[in-house]
Amino acid sequence: RQEKAVIYPVYVMEVPLDLPLESDLPGAIADGERILETIEAIAAEEHVKEVEAKLLRARHAGPALVQETEDRHMDLIVLGVPYQRRFGECRIGSTASYIFNNASCRVLFLRDRAGIQFPD
Repeated sequence: RQEKAVIYPVYVMEVPLDLPLESDLPGAIADGERILETIEAIAAEEHVKEVEAKLLRARHAGPALVQETEDRHMDLIVLGVPYQRRFGECRIGSTASYIFNNASCRVLFLRDRAGIQFPD
């Protein structure tokens, strides 16, 4: 129900293994903040009263997101995935696959339409 919903938007900055986890990644930080601000604005338009956005640094997004859902006792993960076709079949990518196989809660994928990408 909308009046009881809490939204936890999470953006994971994947830090390459050759850099310290605390490395300065200004482009990734700016992208993450912009995306989280967009989600917060949409939630406000929909009258969602509680939004707790978080920007994470991790080596791999999948394990970080699964751990975050467990730490916050989330009921549902909503994950946008790009439209990717290879050899005539859709591919969801390693992060989405990891979440699908390891999350303890429900997972909902939102795929781009063919030829159209989610806005950045």
